[in-house]
Amino acid sequence: MSNLVHVKKIEIADACSLGSIQVLSETTCRFKSQPVFSEINIKELVGVAIEDSYENNQKVYTTTATFNTCDKKPITVRQASFRLTSIDGKQYMIGTDSRPYPIIKERNQFPEKPGDSTLKTVTITWKSLHPMLLIVE
Repeated sequence: MSNLVHVKKIEIADACSLGSIQVLSETTCRFKSQPVFSEINIKELVGVAIEDSYENNQKVYTTTATFNTCDKKPITVRQASFRLTSIDGKQYMIGTDSRPYPIIKERNQFPEKPGDSTLKTVTITWKSLHPMLLIVE
């Protein structure tokens, strides 16, 4: 994975509708069939952070993606997976077709000042044996 990844697009799919994802290595995957994703309307770029730690002598990754959207409707898909597209066209997955699924937290802003942001902030956290997975053909 490149050291500099700017994510310009994020899409969501119900994890059970993905078919099967083949994890090829610790950091790459591919789809056996092409799943259907729905694009989320975002403002600016998506912030992504990947941390690792050891739990019971097993390396565990925590991938966190944060973005702002003007869509105030809650994300209703609870067993979701996300496809992220970088500005150089590479695609990545947060989540797969099986547990553990990413946790979605939404924060709606109702500012006290007229000039403050009213965008909804969404944070996706995926704790797994894999970091964000690069999708390869």
